[in-house]
Amino acid sequence: MNFLAHSILSPQKPLIMLGNLAGDFVKGNKMIGLHQNIIVGVKMHRSIDTFTDSHALVKEAKGIVRSEFRLFSGVVIDMFWDYFVANSMIESGSDVLSNHINYVYNSANTNFNYLPEAFKPVFPYMEKHNWLGAYSTKEGLESIMLQMRYRIGNKSPLDQAVRILEMHEQEFQQLFNQFWKEALKEFNY
Repeated sequence: MNFLAHSILSPQKPLIMLGNLAGDFVKGNKMIGLHQNIIVGVKMHRSIDTFTDSHALVKEAKGIVRSEFRLFSGVVIDMFWDYFVANSMIESGSDVLSNHINYVYNSANTNFNYLPEAFKPVFPYMEKHNWLGAYSTKEGLESIMLQMRYRIGNKSPLDQAVRILEMHEQEFQQLFNQFWKEALKEFNY
């Protein structure tokens, strides 16, 4: 799962949520100097990643995109999952997604000094381009995937993944729905 899902699966404790959000930016055991709740969030991020990466439904979803995206099939599915998370929040009510996005961005701004150092230059860009909100549309998802494509050195045409999402959307939606129920249960939400 990507940024949005990680932030959703966090308890309503801003520093834990921020650690979970920024978990990919803390390498190995390099947690010296981090606030204790940020560390809890980073560990939660890793638990979510382990749960996700080993889940049969995620493996099935990756199989649909693997021939085109190989090593990056996990990245593609993580981004698809955030698209479905965003849209399920919109279906829950018009303000649910925007309220959550405001909570995440406000928490990060208020606690900016506690953020992991490697995440500090990323967050302003995330907020400026509203990555969390962009997941809710295919155009936004494609834009984020294009940015990711450039970030990884153009090693995979990630922005082309939206075409596959459109071709198999019902199948991905069904896989996501079942997976998300299990993820919410696993992480007690």
